[in-house]
Amino acid sequence: MKLDFSLIGHTSKKALEEAQRAEFHGFDGVWATESVTDAFLQSMAIALSTERVDIGTAIAVAFARNPMSTAYCAWDIASASNGRFTLGLGSQIQAHITKRFSMPWSSPGNRMEDYIKALRAIFHAWRTGDRLRYEGEHYRHTLMTPVFTPPHHDHAIPIAIAAVGETMTALAGRLCDGVILHGMTNPAYLDQVTIPALERGLAEARRKRTDFEVSLPLFLAIGDDDETIEQQRDTSRKQLAFYASTPAYRGVLEAIGKGELQDKLHTMSKEGKWDEMATQISDDILDQLVVSGKPEEMPGLVGQRFGSRFDRVSSYFGWPIDDPDRMRGIVQAFHDLDETKGA
Repeated sequence: MKLDFSLIGHTSKKALEEAQRAEFHGFDGVWATESVTDAFLQSMAIALSTERVDIGTAIAVAFARNPMSTAYCAWDIASASNGRFTLGLGSQIQAHITKRFSMPWSSPGNRMEDYIKALRAIFHAWRTGDRLRYEGEHYRHTLMTPVFTPPHHDHAIPIAIAAVGETMTALAGRLCDGVILHGMTNPAYLDQVTIPALERGLAEARRKRTDFEVSLPLFLAIGDDDETIEQQRDTSRKQLAFYASTPAYRGVLEAIGKGELQDKLHTMSKEGKWDEMATQISDDILDQLVVSGKPEEMPGLVGQRFGSRFDRVSSYFGWPIDDPDRMRGIVQAFHDLDETKGA
């Protein structure tokens, strides 16, 4: 199992600094999120300042851009990183697409499928010199002249999409190279919803699970003492309450017998009771959504809870470790989980 580093709320300058630190500490990959700045700007900064780590967007908001704009960014970063870049895309929710980005919204599953097919067509045209002819339900790309064709390279650009529900998960299995699951999950939901949907998608495309990568940014409450761990748990409690108020995550709660909590938290969010929502996430619920422990315990705890259900893992809130030798030992312990996947 690979251990990655997630950049949350970072500017491009901070992303560069943290990525260099992550590479020095032995992390396998660095994922740029999109909140306070563009995920592609962060990824390019990482590409130009590191030599080894995998780089990915987790995620770039697909529907805030058209496929051509996204393709130009991905192509350039793949070149600058010598093929270390994975294009991770997400749909976001309707309110953000229409009200924050002022872009059109429609059935996200259908639109995402069209988006990915358009990207593949654009990459193919650039790689082979064939005429660009893509006409889909939502996107149409039929013009590409030499002056606008980027310099050729042969680096593959894996595409992964963020998924919570069955539709996007199955689409990932059918059409993508990977899936980026949401940190608010648990083994029951993975086994009841995520894995079956992924397997359906893979089967439909006649693909093998070994040709596909599953990434998961877990909620890990990490600390060298009980006080620090509890602080991390409280931070996780607040974030999980926010997610749980959204209907998209109801299934995750239903998998642990707490589906009715989604209705309550949704009502509280409408009433602006943000500070009170965290109190609804009991320790019992938290224990099913968060892995808590000391840094060196994390590989074993993650392995015990999730086994071989995914290929890459990161910590939603990072790792509070400054000692590179210590961190490298933890990274290696995650790698060693591959030898005991039945645990």
